[in-house]
Amino acid sequence: MTTYLETYCTISDIQLVAPFVFDYDRKRTISNWASYSGSGNSTIYQAGSVGKFSQLFANDIELTSVGSTGAIDADGKYYFDEDADVVYYRPTSTNNPNFDEAVTAGRDNKTLFDEFISRSSDFARTYINKPIYKNKGVGTGDSLGRDFPEVIVRATALLAASMAIMPYDVERGLELQNQVYDPSTNLGLLDMIRTGVISLDQDEDGRDKIVKEVSINGSTTGAIVDTFGYPKVSFDRIKVIISTAGTFAAGSTSTVEYSSYVGTDAGLKMSLVENGKIIDGGLQHIGHGVYVRFSTGVYTLNDEWEVEVSGLEHTSGGGINTIQLRRR
Repeated sequence: MTTYLETYCTISDIQLVAPFVFDYDRKRTISNWASYSGSGNSTIYQAGSVGKFSQLFANDIELTSVGSTGAIDADGKYYFDEDADVVYYRPTSTNNPNFDEAVTAGRDNKTLFDEFISRSSDFARTYINKPIYKNKGVGTGDSLGRDFPEVIVRATALLAASMAIMPYDVERGLELQNQVYDPSTNLGLLDMIRTGVISLDQDEDGRDKIVKEVSINGSTTGAIVDTFGYPKVSFDRIKVIISTAGTFAAGSTSTVEYSSYVGTDAGLKMSLVENGKIIDGGLQHIGHGVYVRFSTGVYTLNDEWEVEVSGLEHTSGGGINTIQLRRR
């Protein structure tokens, strides 16, 4: 499934806020191995009732998965029959996996923590109920040059760490989680963003405009960094695309142009609204009464963003004691 939604932190960010987190890698020991076939150096062992997993390890080293027992033709290969819930494994030399190796099952560490990051990013997006834009473009980044505001990076990293720890140590997991959101105090980082105690640079009026990157060239350094306006449509996905490439810089005449497309009765992104408009750094119209601001930087031909807009009334999360109202 294709998604244009961003993740807000990295595994290194998780290590920074919770250096102990990788002690909780969710591997489980596989025991009760029995001989299945072969002998000596070529003995294949089997173990049942192992439960679903995606990677087998021996002494924390990833082993090689194959598609059948017949393909286990070398040490370190295994086959997992998911339907039968049985794993077959050929250990090194004459090792017996019951005694000579610590065989565990689970998931590749990077894959596991990438999922924690994705889930935490999705939660943060939904919980604060405000758009989160990149710190992208010349002169717009933070002191470390990261893509997103530090408070968002830190909150997402803490939440990812709490997800990893919670099944094993609830108290420690909750301690991390409460730094991110705490319904009893509203003093978590995301709580304070949602209630306005902590402000994001692009704070405006909720989730009626969401910017997503569709296709951005690796050489591009510019981006949409702000939105403005109340959408005059119940729902649409506006296409914004670079129609003339170039560098947009302060003190120089801009040659970069964008075009935008809105939906029609025939489908989304069908009707041209703005055609070859020069990017000038101000708020520029893209359709339905919505405006965007481009940062300075390099733009490449066919860089594309999607701006999801909704003119329906929102009651965005302002915490227990507040609610955002909109005057029509």
